[in-house]
Amino acid sequence: MVYFQCETCCASLKKKQVENHYIQQCKNSHYFTCLSCGKQFDRETIKDHTQCISEEEKYQKGDKMIKKNNLLNKKKDIVKCDINKLKWSGFKKTSKIILMNFENYKLGIDDLVDKLIIVYAKNHNTKYENCDIDKMKKYVLEKLEDNKFFVVDLGKNTIRYKP
Repeated sequence: MVYFQCETCCASLKKKQVENHYIQQCKNSHYFTCLSCGKQFDRETIKDHTQCISEEEKYQKGDKMIKKNNLLNKKKDIVKCDINKLKWSGFKKTSKIILMNFENYKLGIDDLVDKLIIVYAKNHNTKYENCDIDKMKKYVLEKLEDNKFFVVDLGKNTIRYKP
């Protein structure tokens, strides 16, 4: 059974209760988070979310076999857009596009900066080697840290886009 949390009122709901909840009880609710996998869904996409994590994954998180499978699955993630064909749209918009192509819209800060430099250099007719990585990293953190749609976790050295 899949359970969700309403992002407006924080109510925990079974999947079959969600539609009734946003029609009758919490009319302003548009987003619901799956309590098993932590992914966020809107009123339309929630209908397709019937299964996310197996019971084994949920209750045996310390199992080495599961960790190996998770690592293999992460390596198989398919990036939806070609970084070499991506157009520069400013730091925030380009960061959003890049992050939305990864699981949980999350990426390491250094990886994001590296991808931003590739796009920036390609679209500004400069070489990757001529870009100052430290300056770019500092600028990206300044731009994204105070934005409500980006979560910067310096402890884990990650940036996540929060739609």
